[in-house]
Amino acid sequence: MRLILVRHGESVGNAAGVLQGRLDYGLSERGLLQAKLTADRLQAEPLVRLISSPLKRAAETADFVASAAALPVEFDEALAEYDIGEGAGLTPAELRERFPELLQPRPHGERFAFPGEEGRDHFHQRLTDALARFQQMDGLTVAVAHGGVVSAICHLVVGLDLHRRGVFQVGNCSLTEVITDRSGRLMLARHNDMCHLEGLSTLADRG
Repeated sequence: MRLILVRHGESVGNAAGVLQGRLDYGLSERGLLQAKLTADRLQAEPLVRLISSPLKRAAETADFVASAAALPVEFDEALAEYDIGEGAGLTPAELRERFPELLQPRPHGERFAFPGEEGRDHFHQRLTDALARFQQMDGLTVAVAHGGVVSAICHLVVGLDLHRRGVFQVGNCSLTEVITDRSGRLMLARHNDMCHLEGLSTLADRG
Protein backbone atom coordinates (compact mmCIF):
# COMPACT_ATOMS: atom_id res chain seq x y z
CA MET A 1 0.00 0.00 0.00
CA ARG A 2 1.00 3.56 -0.69
CA LEU A 3 -1.24 6.32 0.66
CA ILE A 4 -0.76 10.07 0.25
CA LEU A 5 -2.91 12.10 2.62
CA VAL A 6 -3.63 15.66 1.49
CA ARG A 7 -5.09 18.23 3.83
CA HIS A 8 -7.53 20.51 2.00
CA GLY A 9 -6.50 23.98 0.90
CA GLU A 10 -7.09 26.97 3.11
CA SER A 11 -10.84 27.35 3.64
CA VAL A 12 -12.91 30.43 4.28
CA GLY A 13 -13.24 29.15 7.86
CA ASN A 14 -9.48 28.75 8.21
CA ALA A 15 -8.97 32.32 6.98
CA ALA A 16 -11.57 33.60 9.47
CA GLY A 17 -9.89 31.76 12.33
CA VAL A 18 -12.92 29.75 13.41
CA LEU A 19 -13.20 26.20 14.68
CA GLN A 20 -14.79 24.45 11.71
CA GLY A 21 -15.63 20.87 12.56
CA ARG A 22 -18.37 19.76 10.17
CA LEU A 23 -19.37 23.26 9.04
CA ASP A 24 -19.12 23.19 5.27
CA TYR A 25 -16.82 26.03 4.26
CA GLY A 26 -15.41 26.21 0.74
CA LEU A 27 -11.88 27.21 -0.20
CA SER A 28 -10.53 30.74 0.12
CA GLU A 29 -8.77 32.38 -2.81
CA ARG A 30 -5.43 31.26 -1.37
CA GLY A 31 -6.86 27.78 -0.85
CA LEU A 32 -7.76 27.56 -4.54
CA LEU A 33 -4.17 28.47 -5.47
CA GLN A 34 -2.82 25.89 -3.00
CA ALA A 35 -5.07 23.20 -4.48
CA LYS A 36 -3.89 23.98 -8.01
CA LEU A 37 -0.22 23.74 -6.98
CA THR A 38 -0.93 20.46 -5.17
CA ALA A 39 -2.60 18.99 -8.24
CA ASP A 40 0.43 20.00 -10.31
CA ARG A 41 2.75 18.32 -7.80
CA LEU A 42 0.77 15.09 -7.80
CA GLN A 43 0.75 14.83 -11.60
CA ALA A 44 4.14 13.16 -11.38
CA GLU A 45 2.72 10.40 -9.16
CA PRO A 46 1.17 7.15 -10.47
CA LEU A 47 -2.25 7.68 -8.92
CA VAL A 48 -4.59 4.71 -9.00
CA ARG A 49 -7.50 6.19 -7.05
CA LEU A 50 -8.58 9.45 -5.47
CA ILE A 51 -10.71 9.50 -2.31
CA SER A 52 -12.03 12.56 -0.50
CA SER A 53 -13.95 13.72 2.51
CA PRO A 54 -17.37 14.90 1.32
CA LEU A 55 -16.98 18.30 3.03
CA LYS A 56 -16.76 21.14 0.51
CA ARG A 57 -13.24 22.32 1.37
CA ALA A 58 -11.87 18.82 0.75
CA ALA A 59 -14.05 18.10 -2.28
CA GLU A 60 -12.97 21.34 -3.98
CA THR A 61 -9.32 20.45 -3.36
CA ALA A 62 -9.89 16.94 -4.73
CA ASP A 63 -11.50 18.36 -7.87
CA PHE A 64 -8.19 19.99 -8.83
CA VAL A 65 -6.33 16.71 -8.37
CA ALA A 66 -9.01 14.80 -10.27
CA SER A 67 -8.77 17.13 -13.27
CA ALA A 68 -4.99 16.90 -13.41
CA ALA A 69 -4.92 13.11 -12.97
CA ALA A 70 -8.01 12.32 -15.08
CA LEU A 71 -9.48 10.29 -12.21
CA PRO A 72 -12.93 10.32 -10.62
CA VAL A 73 -13.32 11.34 -6.98
CA GLU A 74 -14.68 8.74 -4.57
CA PHE A 75 -16.21 10.22 -1.42
CA ASP A 76 -15.74 8.57 1.97
CA GLU A 77 -17.58 9.81 5.05
CA ALA A 78 -14.86 8.29 7.24
CA LEU A 79 -12.48 11.05 6.08
CA ALA A 80 -14.74 13.89 7.30
CA GLU A 81 -13.34 16.19 9.98
CA TYR A 82 -14.05 15.58 13.65
CA ASP A 83 -17.50 16.82 14.59
CA ILE A 84 -16.81 19.39 17.30
CA GLY A 85 -20.48 19.95 18.11
CA GLU A 86 -21.41 23.35 19.55
CA GLY A 87 -17.84 24.62 19.26
CA ALA A 88 -18.13 24.83 15.46
CA GLY A 89 -18.11 28.26 13.87
CA LEU A 90 -16.58 30.09 16.84
CA THR A 91 -13.31 31.99 17.11
CA PRO A 92 -10.99 31.33 20.09
CA ALA A 93 -12.31 34.47 21.84
CA GLU A 94 -15.91 33.38 21.27
CA LEU A 95 -15.11 29.89 22.52
CA ARG A 96 -13.67 31.27 25.76
CA GLU A 97 -16.70 33.52 26.25
CA ARG A 98 -19.28 30.83 25.55
CA PHE A 99 -17.44 28.00 27.30
CA PRO A 100 -15.47 29.57 30.19
CA GLU A 101 -14.83 26.08 31.57
CA LEU A 102 -12.56 25.60 28.55
CA LEU A 103 -9.84 27.43 30.49
CA GLN A 104 -10.19 25.45 33.69
CA PRO A 105 -7.27 23.13 34.57
CA ARG A 106 -7.81 19.49 33.60
CA PRO A 107 -5.74 16.35 34.16
CA HIS A 108 -2.81 16.01 31.75
CA GLY A 109 -3.97 15.00 28.30
CA GLU A 110 -7.69 15.35 29.00
CA ARG A 111 -9.59 17.41 26.46
CA PHE A 112 -12.55 19.68 27.04
CA ALA A 113 -15.65 18.09 25.48
CA PHE A 114 -18.02 20.44 23.66
CA PRO A 115 -21.74 19.67 23.86
CA GLY A 116 -22.79 17.51 20.92
CA GLU A 117 -19.32 16.61 19.73
CA GLU A 118 -18.56 13.28 18.07
CA GLY A 119 -16.42 11.72 20.78
CA ARG A 120 -12.73 10.90 20.40
CA ASP A 121 -13.17 7.15 20.73
CA HIS A 122 -15.65 7.10 17.83
CA PHE A 123 -13.39 9.36 15.74
CA HIS A 124 -10.35 7.18 16.30
CA GLN A 125 -12.29 4.00 15.53
CA ARG A 126 -13.61 5.27 12.20
CA LEU A 127 -10.10 6.26 11.18
CA THR A 128 -8.69 2.90 12.30
CA ASP A 129 -11.31 1.20 10.13
CA ALA A 130 -10.57 3.50 7.18
CA LEU A 131 -6.84 2.85 7.45
CA ALA A 132 -7.48 -0.90 7.47
CA ARG A 133 -9.49 -0.53 4.24
CA PHE A 134 -6.73 1.50 2.62
CA GLN A 135 -4.22 -1.22 3.47
CA GLN A 136 -6.12 -3.62 1.24
CA MET A 137 -5.81 -1.34 -1.80
CA ASP A 138 -3.05 -1.88 -4.34
CA GLY A 139 -1.12 0.99 -5.89
CA LEU A 140 -1.15 4.63 -4.90
CA THR A 141 -4.21 6.09 -3.20
CA VAL A 142 -4.53 9.84 -2.66
CA ALA A 143 -6.96 10.78 0.11
CA VAL A 144 -8.00 14.41 0.61
CA ALA A 145 -9.05 15.05 4.19
CA HIS A 146 -8.60 17.43 7.12
CA GLY A 147 -5.92 18.40 9.61
CA GLY A 148 -7.49 16.46 12.46
CA VAL A 149 -7.90 13.38 10.29
CA VAL A 150 -4.34 13.42 8.96
CA SER A 151 -2.88 14.02 12.43
CA ALA A 152 -4.90 11.18 13.96
CA ILE A 153 -3.84 8.77 11.21
CA CYS A 154 -0.20 9.70 11.87
CA HIS A 155 -0.72 8.87 15.55
CA LEU A 156 -2.20 5.50 14.59
CA VAL A 157 0.66 4.67 12.21
CA VAL A 158 3.47 5.39 14.67
CA GLY A 159 1.62 4.06 17.71
CA LEU A 160 1.38 7.26 19.74
CA ASP A 161 -1.33 7.97 22.27
CA LEU A 162 -4.19 9.44 20.26
CA HIS A 163 -5.00 11.87 23.06
CA ARG A 164 -1.65 13.64 22.84
CA ARG A 165 -2.00 17.02 21.17
CA GLY A 166 0.30 19.05 18.96
CA VAL A 167 2.56 16.19 17.88
CA PHE A 168 1.79 16.39 14.15
CA GLN A 169 1.25 19.77 12.51
CA VAL A 170 -0.62 19.56 9.22
CA GLY A 171 -0.50 22.53 6.85
CA ASN A 172 -3.10 23.26 4.20
CA CYS A 173 -2.45 21.17 1.07
CA SER A 174 0.50 19.43 2.73
CA LEU A 175 1.34 15.86 1.72
CA THR A 176 1.73 13.08 4.28
CA GLU A 177 2.66 9.62 3.02
CA VAL A 178 1.97 6.25 4.62
CA ILE A 179 3.43 3.03 3.19
CA THR A 180 3.73 -0.60 4.19
CA ASP A 181 7.05 -2.38 4.51
CA ARG A 182 7.72 -5.95 3.35
CA SER A 183 6.15 -7.37 6.49
CA GLY A 184 2.99 -5.30 5.98
CA ARG A 185 3.78 -2.91 8.82
CA LEU A 186 2.61 0.67 8.38
CA MET A 187 5.31 3.34 8.17
CA LEU A 188 5.22 7.13 7.97
CA ALA A 189 7.34 7.95 4.91
CA ARG A 190 6.93 11.74 4.98
CA HIS A 191 4.86 14.28 6.84
CA ASN A 192 3.63 17.83 6.20
CA ASP A 193 5.48 18.18 2.87
CA MET A 194 4.67 21.68 1.57
CA CYS A 195 7.59 22.17 -0.82
CA HIS A 196 5.21 22.70 -3.75
CA LEU A 197 3.31 25.65 -2.26
CA GLU A 198 5.75 28.36 -3.37
CA GLY A 199 5.41 30.67 -0.35
CA LEU A 200 1.65 30.09 0.02
CA SER A 201 1.86 27.69 2.96
CA THR A 202 -0.58 28.09 5.86
CA LEU A 203 -0.41 26.08 9.09
CA ALA A 204 -3.32 27.30 11.21
CA ASP A 205 -5.61 24.36 11.99
CA ARG A 206 -8.81 24.76 13.99
CA GLY A 207 -10.58 21.80 12.38
